[in-house]
Amino acid sequence: MSVCVWRSAVVVVAGLLAAAPAAAEDKPVPPSEAAARMTLPPGFRATLFAGEPDVVQPIAMTLDGRGRLWVVESYSYPNWIRSGAGKDRILIFEDADGDGRFDKRTVFYDKGANFSGLAVGFGGVWVCASPNLLFIPDRDGDDVPDGPPEVVLNGWSLDAKHNVFNSLTWGPDGWLYGCNGILATSQVGPPGARPEKRTPMNCGVWRYHPTKSTFEVVVHGTTNPWGLDFDDLGQAFITNCVIEHLWHVVPGAHFKRMYGQDFDPHLYRLMETCADHIHWAGGHWTESRGGKGTHDAPGGGHAHAGCMVYLGDNFPASYRDGVFTCNIHGNRVNHDTLARKGSGYVARHATDFLLANDPMSRGLAMQYGPDGGVFLSDWYDTGECHNYEQVHISGRVYKITFGKTTPYREDVSRLSDDELVRRQLHKNDWHVRQARRVLQERAAAGRLSAGVKPALLKMLRENDDVTRRLRALWALHVVGGLDEVLLLEQMGSPHETVRAWAVRLSVEYRQPSAAVLARLEALAAKDPSPFVRLHLASGMQRIPLGKRWGVAEALAARGEDATDINLALMVWYGVEPLYAAKWERFLSLIPNAKIPLVREHAARRVTEAGPQAAVRLLGETGDDAVRADVLRGVLDALAGRRDVPMPEEWRNASRALATSPSADVRERAALLAVTFGDAEAIAALRMTAADASGSVAARETALQALLTRKNPDLVPLLHELLSDKAVRGPALRGLAAFADADTPRLVLNHYAAFTEAEKADAVHTLSARPAYALALLDAVDKGRVPRRDVSAFTVRQMQALKDRHVNERAAKVWGVLRPASQEKAELTRKYKALLSPEYLKGADAARGRVVYGRTCASCHVLFGEGGKVGPELTGSQRANLDYVLENVLDPSAVVPKDYQVTLLTLTDGRVVSGIVKEDGERVVTVQTPNEVLRLPVRDIEARATSPVSLMPEGLLANLKADEVRDLVAYLASPAQVPLPRQK
Repeated sequence: MSVCVWRSAVVVVAGLLAAAPAAAEDKPVPPSEAAARMTLPPGFRATLFAGEPDVVQPIAMTLDGRGRLWVVESYSYPNWIRSGAGKDRILIFEDADGDGRFDKRTVFYDKGANFSGLAVGFGGVWVCASPNLLFIPDRDGDDVPDGPPEVVLNGWSLDAKHNVFNSLTWGPDGWLYGCNGILATSQVGPPGARPEKRTPMNCGVWRYHPTKSTFEVVVHGTTNPWGLDFDDLGQAFITNCVIEHLWHVVPGAHFKRMYGQDFDPHLYRLMETCADHIHWAGGHWTESRGGKGTHDAPGGGHAHAGCMVYLGDNFPASYRDGVFTCNIHGNRVNHDTLARKGSGYVARHATDFLLANDPMSRGLAMQYGPDGGVFLSDWYDTGECHNYEQVHISGRVYKITFGKTTPYREDVSRLSDDELVRRQLHKNDWHVRQARRVLQERAAAGRLSAGVKPALLKMLRENDDVTRRLRALWALHVVGGLDEVLLLEQMGSPHETVRAWAVRLSVEYRQPSAAVLARLEALAAKDPSPFVRLHLASGMQRIPLGKRWGVAEALAARGEDATDINLALMVWYGVEPLYAAKWERFLSLIPNAKIPLVREHAARRVTEAGPQAAVRLLGETGDDAVRADVLRGVLDALAGRRDVPMPEEWRNASRALATSPSADVRERAALLAVTFGDAEAIAALRMTAADASGSVAARETALQALLTRKNPDLVPLLHELLSDKAVRGPALRGLAAFADADTPRLVLNHYAAFTEAEKADAVHTLSARPAYALALLDAVDKGRVPRRDVSAFTVRQMQALKDRHVNERAAKVWGVLRPASQEKAELTRKYKALLSPEYLKGADAARGRVVYGRTCASCHVLFGEGGKVGPELTGSQRANLDYVLENVLDPSAVVPKDYQVTLLTLTDGRVVSGIVKEDGERVVTVQTPNEVLRLPVRDIEARATSPVSLMPEGLLANLKADEVRDLVAYLASPAQVPLPRQK
């Protein structure tokens, strides 16, 4: 089990990505030998705490107040149970003598289904068990459940595969936190909740309050986060797979996603990782499997799990507040250091902490315990989460310590209240967290002594260490000892982190008083700390809309935050909902804002309802910086739309914009004028596009602007530009939008002079309409267009036209496109016989690069070159002939949802085939093999989802034998090869 994201093959176009099979040398190392193999820094020691058969499939673990290790054994994975009991188990391990090996093992529960996470507290055990969050009561603490599991929440999707919810962790605020992956959307709520009362969620972080029974999403985004922990300042971090590995969890954030769209269509931009590095050497993530070669030094691989921010007291001080994460492909533990940067953090790569030196090691979780030593769980398997067919039933847990440790023999739950308060000062945060949770439990049960709050208050006000003040603040919060007066007092703390947490806790219940709002507005306007302003922006999302304006306007006016992109985005995320509350005031926020991103996005949000208000603003403001940002926002909002009625306000605005000293303002104003059908602007852009002496960039921009209008009178200009090398590509692509009788003839007349890329553009254009397709097929028949230039994808595009004459002509000229999946075995035998080792010795990889450029490069990156329609191929098993043939001959075997092809039939008869990237209310954005199109929804007559890959079957059928040989050789190249010399 691991936590990377795709099951097996993501097959698109060249379709060469699949989960790596177990290497021949992946043989199990006996548990008794595994720890001795590990490489650790000097002074560290690893012991086998438990191994198979005592523990197998250790998908999750936690520690209780006695220092005992609780482990979930997942027998359900990978075939999640849809109904009935399972055999997942919860085990308790004890190490009485502290030698790093368990002495006692107890089975707490053995009928679990789909267990993937656990936490202990509040009289029982909390368990992730898709589709449920369970609570198994054990209020007397005798390690025997008091009754059957109770369903606390449900709605987590069982279709999430290995992206199930996980990583239960108690936060400093008294909530139970967890992670969730991207592969399916869950609808979470209490049992029996109606659909409208449930919360949608896929990838991100959530939290649940154990006594208030409240659930909420904390952040959205990433891919499959698996591992969550808090640093000394109470800031949460998650580790993640496939895309960047580490993220600073700012409540209310919307992070970059592996694919798909955020639930909120008005965000426009997502936040990035806090790491300044990746843990592999670049290229596609699959290339890093095994963590060897160039991927070793950066960290070994893309797949991460088990985030631990070390706050124990056993490791040397230099490791404190460092992030440790299991790197599954690298069979190791990575170490990142955290440093404050701007409003947040930057994570930098430090020397890898542990090398397992075992190709089957699959670390999943790390936790430090009461003696400061660290437990490391190892799923231990030949594959990873993508391996659904064969799971190696094994598992280990290791204990890692530095020097000597002292055995822990206490039970935090039996400590006095006074001692629990004193534990807030402990160097080892394990003791702090356990004690804080017990204080919270006792407060909830009404059993807290009167001296607790005064003692914590004294610590908050008098301790010189800011981390101890924070601990006192959190403890006061969870026991109900933090009132408004005290929060307002702490908003004046000299410590920015205390002020930030006071802000955060003041809006915890979403109903701040007038006094609190006034202080928040003052801090938003004047607080010098970007860290505090980040928490103000975060907290703004918890303030009712009608009371949010003061904070929003003050934060948006902080121009010093313009370059802190995450802070700027958090301000925007808090500002955006105000549009629905009072759009007139929202509009007035734009010229007063000093953060360009906020101005731009706000203008875009306003324009989505119509351009009048934003255009009026353009005419009223004399600030070119504001004008430029508003124009960007307006143009983004109207992208892909044409025939937008010209607002009356445009006449006044256009005169002012045309005389602006800013070239950027003048150029964007001209583009907007075209959208409004301004005849003068259109004429000027036509002159720019036709001017062979002008800059290529300006000409292409002008041409793209004119193409959005789709005026037929543009066709003659496009025909003229077919002989202009500078802008021939855009002209060729643009002609696909027009049904013109002369276009096929003129394009084909120039065809021989086109570059390879231009030929591909020409073929795509000529396959978009029946009349064009017939002309293309005639040209192929007569030899004017080489048959090899017409790919199987092009033929599939022609078939989508649903024209009998085109289909008959294509079958005669090009051949019948038969589903390879029906003949897979026969075709595989054919090409394996052809591609014998002897025949491959004569391959020319350089010529293969040319074939690849013609057949695959428009959609895939290989060695840093190519299109990004489908996944990058650099890291796939390109040297494995069986693997290549399997995927190329049957590319539609596995097509993930976000790579399914959509066939769009337009009202003018054109057919567009591609991947829908954004499906907006007015405009659909489609990635085709050679361009990104923004199509007005009103121009789409019909759409259908194709069950086949964007790369249809038959890729090799159109190639000569030596071309197939050379292509296979090029794909197997370990590095880029030079192009053939021109003769």
